[in-house]
Amino acid sequence: MIGPRRDATFEVVSSLDRFFDEPKRRILVHRSFAYWQAARSVFGSIIWGRPDVQDVEQMCEAHEVGANPLFRGHTSLVDIRALESVDLLAFAKLLAYVISRREAWSPNVARQVVLYRGGYAHAVVLGMFGMLRPEHPVSFIDDVEQAYDTVGAGHVRDEIELLREELLGDSEIVRRVLSALESLPARSSSRVVAAKLGMSERSLQRHLARVGTSLGEQRQRHIVRVSERLLIGTRLDLAAIAADAGATSASHLVLLYRRYLGMTPGEYRERHRERP
Repeated sequence: MIGPRRDATFEVVSSLDRFFDEPKRRILVHRSFAYWQAARSVFGSIIWGRPDVQDVEQMCEAHEVGANPLFRGHTSLVDIRALESVDLLAFAKLLAYVISRREAWSPNVARQVVLYRGGYAHAVVLGMFGMLRPEHPVSFIDDVEQAYDTVGAGHVRDEIELLREELLGDSEIVRRVLSALESLPARSSSRVVAAKLGMSERSLQRHLARVGTSLGEQRQRHIVRVSERLLIGTRLDLAAIAADAGATSASHLVLLYRRYLGMTPGEYRERHRERP
């Protein structure tokens, strides 16, 4: 997690209530995205890694403020340069939200810019805007300076870019751990995970602690992520899914779902399964 620098003018906050206090330069940071305001008329988001359904739910909550008439006429910069992949369930959830709320927040946006790098994941996001046909103008720009200037945020570009570097530096170890867990057998030991990353167990735990997490927490999130795919894509029972995903038992998986998603695996499967 980023911390305050001596020369920083952006305040790091932990909740939307604090984010939308009196006008001020603020940044709200979650696991795979950050939301910032340079003034009440300029907003931006930075998205990185591989956002899942839980991440998208937090994004939707943050972006809902755009429907408030208090922010009519604001500009928006969406930075997806560090987006690595698109989770289909998460993307479907985001698309459904944006379509359902398009008429509420689009009139409040004077201009929006999507800052991208290129590749399949970015093409999917850019294509989403074509499907949405928003009422406000949207530009797709791959030049950093031009993107900031287009939304009137050139005066904070250097600081936002520095904050972005700090965020991506902090999350790099988490992305590496999740990638290692994807490629290793379920319930691989901490030693095996650390060896996969070319470091000792103690060093790995120290790096994770520095960004406010642990191998145990990332292992739990990985179990949930794998089981989500199995719940949607197979007819396996809960015990089999728990075993395949790396949970110790079906009851263990239920506990993880309640902790991270606020529902049971059965409720998740019912909510996301395809309808005839």
